[in-house]
Amino acid sequence: MRRPAGAFAAAVLLGLLALGAAAAPSAAPVTGAAAGAAPGEVRLEVAAEPSAIHLGDPVRVTVRLVYPQGTRITAFAPEGDLGDLALLDRRVEPPHALDLGRVEEVRTLRITAYQLGAHEVPALHASYADASGKEVTVASAPVRFEVTSILTSGDTTPADIKPPAAMPEGRLWPWLLLALALAGACLWAWWRRRRRRPAAEQAAPAVPARPPHEIAYAELQRLLSSGLLEEGRVKEFYIELAEIVKRYLTARFGVETFERTSSEILEALRAARVPVRVTGATGEFLGACDLVKFAKHLPRPDETRAAVEQAYRLVDETKPAPAPREEPGGGALAVAGGGRAQVGGSA
Repeated sequence: MRRPAGAFAAAVLLGLLALGAAAAPSAAPVTGAAAGAAPGEVRLEVAAEPSAIHLGDPVRVTVRLVYPQGTRITAFAPEGDLGDLALLDRRVEPPHALDLGRVEEVRTLRITAYQLGAHEVPALHASYADASGKEVTVASAPVRFEVTSILTSGDTTPADIKPPAAMPEGRLWPWLLLALALAGACLWAWWRRRRRRPAAEQAAPAVPARPPHEIAYAELQRLLSSGLLEEGRVKEFYIELAEIVKRYLTARFGVETFERTSSEILEALRAARVPVRVTGATGEFLGACDLVKFAKHLPRPDETRAAVEQAYRLVDETKPAPAPREEPGGGALAVAGGGRAQVGGSA
């Protein structure tokens, strides 16, 4: 009798487990951030990353519109609702089907803000026609992000002097002898070639390399005489103005500026131990140029003059100090700096 009773108890237990499994709800797969929308509703969701950037860096904004299949979307252009935010780039994906008879459209925007502090992606909108033909608008919730400066508050203390580099111990005498032998061979070969040169070629003086600040002054003069401002090509003027200063910074301090953002250039200046005052002035100048280049800002004539003056001032304050030269009658005469041209035309 014990065996049938045990079999009966096991059967009852299995039956209860089966009923519990049948009563439990099945887990529906979640597709992305917008899969939480109910099958019959239209939903607009926005996500932004990262939540904190440096000035000039981009924020990636992903906009998802989910709606039932067959819904007629009458308006969906999130890039038109950005307000004061600058649109750098956008990518549009074709509509694709989700589960439960829903459709998803995705827009990916790259935006930025050119002012420090807290910002937000405002509420974005999309419109559709309901069953009666009436237009209905849905909106997303605002998404906050913050723009911070690379320069920390009160960052005016010079960086510490690096300790002396430690020379690795080892047997250097063989390498020193080899280096001396190679140097002697190169010197002998150079002397032989020099003896064979014509006298006129030997007498020709070497042309010294042109200092970076003289090149920058000449390029600024050419830019101001180019007529871009008179022709209304203000954005092209600011692009070339920023490139002149970037080329000067590369030649003067040895920092790489090609295809770098303003934030990356400021980081490179800090790594090169450029004075904090110069780094801050460079950041202000590049920020003013970025407003015109990326944010579609149309500067006033006085703003353009200020930007040109700032470019000249950066070169003036960072060029090497000129060596005094003697006047014919005795006494030292300081070498004058580069002349400035006036900004013509109107911005």
